[in-house]
Amino acid sequence: MRARPITLILLAGLLLAGAPALSAQGGHWEFSGHYGFWTLNVLKGAAEDLLSDAIDTHLRDKILESINDVYPAFNSTSYEQGTTFDSSGHDFGAGVRWYPGGHRGSFSLGLSVEKCDFKVEPTATVQMGLEDFETTQTGIFNGSAAGTARIDALSFLLTCRWDIFPSSAIHPYITFGGGISTSRALDDSTVAYTYAGQVTGSGISETAISGSETKTLRQLKDEATTDTAIPNFLPFVQLNLGLKVRLTKMLHMFVDVGVLDGFIANAGLAIRL
Repeated sequence: MRARPITLILLAGLLLAGAPALSAQGGHWEFSGHYGFWTLNVLKGAAEDLLSDAIDTHLRDKILESINDVYPAFNSTSYEQGTTFDSSGHDFGAGVRWYPGGHRGSFSLGLSVEKCDFKVEPTATVQMGLEDFETTQTGIFNGSAAGTARIDALSFLLTCRWDIFPSSAIHPYITFGGGISTSRALDDSTVAYTYAGQVTGSGISETAISGSETKTLRQLKDEATTDTAIPNFLPFVQLNLGLKVRLTKMLHMFVDVGVLDGFIANAGLAIRL
């Protein structure tokens, strides 16, 4: 997998070498670079509900395991969890785009390389009721938990773009496409969590309980069942609405907003041949 960036460089070299000949046939090339900010906070309410459902059972089981290390006879009788989250990230990339209709053409096909680093960081307050069914001794666990799901991936995207009123110095465009990451993303992307709290109850001293775990997506893939299998590559879907400004005949500036497995805002420069 490490050879893929070299392959991409060679491909870009071939495209550059062939650009003048292809441009002479009526089309033209555009080379660009961009940087963007990523978030899921736009869907904060729905994302919190989804994350709460996703971590509920796993977190409950892990906390009870830690409690049972100290109090083996305790069972969970109730569980309440309040989840909030934050998300952040960035993406930068470079791409090449072919306009078969030339400088006045509207449609183009592009290939880009994206390096993204996306993080979702949920936090939760937890309260668990406890009881020893044989002695009827009861207790309660009050604590908190925090996690980080991080996607660190190099991906390759193939996109279609339609420039609206392309002959205007300032004009909008729409981009749609998708692609996949390299398999290295499974080793670089991680899921981690920590939890800590106190067990109190009648006849027992206050006891601190804590735990943590960090795993890569590769490790989770190896442990996953067929019902929750993780693919070898991470998929990416892109849909952007943008505005392009012609600074000179060759140099263009653009900004866009849209979707890249979340919400993203980009800005960049493009050079047309």
